[in-house]
Amino acid sequence: MIKLIIVTHGPLADAFKESGAMFFGDQVDQVATIGLLPTKSPEVLEEEIKAAVVQSGMKECLIFVDILAGTPFNVVALMIEELKEYHIECFAGVNMPIVMEALASKESMNVAELTEHIGEISAATIVNLRQTLEI
Repeated sequence: MIKLIIVTHGPLADAFKESGAMFFGDQVDQVATIGLLPTKSPEVLEEEIKAAVVQSGMKECLIFVDILAGTPFNVVALMIEELKEYHIECFAGVNMPIVMEALASKESMNVAELTEHIGEISAATIVNLRQTLEI
């Protein structure tokens, strides 16, 4: 089983979880969400992410962050080596289709397989409406 963690600026992570519940019900209760608010330091954010990884009791973890090179991304990048006893993967640019795919697949894949799968489908999760519908 894979621990899913969503880390974003502000309350966006909670919104992904709440929206995911519309499709996956109580399964989203196992998703950890962490919001970086203006009053929270990067050090506090790091402790919250570490706690979410360690307290899950799972050795495989997939973390989604909102912005490439933003504070959540940078904090995860710096802590991966420190938590090397866990297999942690991270994607920047989280969106609802990716969250749904991770929720649907986390029970049937290990973290390496899910990471590869997410990497393969991620480009197709954001499309230009006019190009797609040819209008």
